[in-house]
Amino acid sequence: MKKTKPTKKLRGWSKCDYHIHSSVGDAVASPEEIVDYAELQTDLSVIAISDHDQIKGGIAAQKYAKKKKYKINVIVGEEVSTMLGHCVGLFMKKRIRRYTKLVDTVKAIHGQGGIVIAPHPLSWLTTSLGERAMRNIVEHNDKDVYFDAVELMGATVAGAVTEKKARVLNSSFWNLPAVGGSDSHSLAGIGTCYTLFKGKSASDLKKAIIKGNVKYGGRHWTFKEHWELFVEKFKRFKVF
Repeated sequence: MKKTKPTKKLRGWSKCDYHIHSSVGDAVASPEEIVDYAELQTDLSVIAISDHDQIKGGIAAQKYAKKKKYKINVIVGEEVSTMLGHCVGLFMKKRIRRYTKLVDTVKAIHGQGGIVIAPHPLSWLTTSLGERAMRNIVEHNDKDVYFDAVELMGATVAGAVTEKKARVLNSSFWNLPAVGGSDSHSLAGIGTCYTLFKGKSASDLKKAIIKGNVKYGGRHWTFKEHWELFVEKFKRFKVF
């Protein structure tokens, strides 16, 4: 995968990639390798490791970044496999078990002080929340059941195939803060899609998302880049 060139940031704004997977889950790079890469090879200020249905990768990355005294802020995340599709929780303290009901997942994330993002919405190429699931949360009358943001740009084809429709629905109905994340499963993919926010720290990011003061940017991966990741993952898991 070709290296993504750093893009010019808005003055006073920083970049975050909250949608990164590690080898603790189904990805290639270890939490420590991800932190080293993000600190030394990207212009990101904040990252989150959001492995599927666990938070061990994020905790390990956060501890490592502090030990190394890096500038980059690391958030503990989790991409929860709910009964209706994937849901990203950031600032996680406790893991949420897979196949928990969507409403219960959203409440549990908010209950531990986290924020909830709907990743790659509507996509049929990966496990995603559909229109009905999105509507149920957006229209829910429980004060703890709501999305803090929706991912309207991801680097993978899984997100790209439905981004146009998701953007139309967000502008006409959902009215959620729009963010971007790479969904990276390798080092080279980190930061290819990102969220822009005012400030530099993880707490600044949280405030920006809650206030809706965020933007997204980046690019989609090419077919060749998807194939290279496919080969890399299969080699790691010794399928070849």
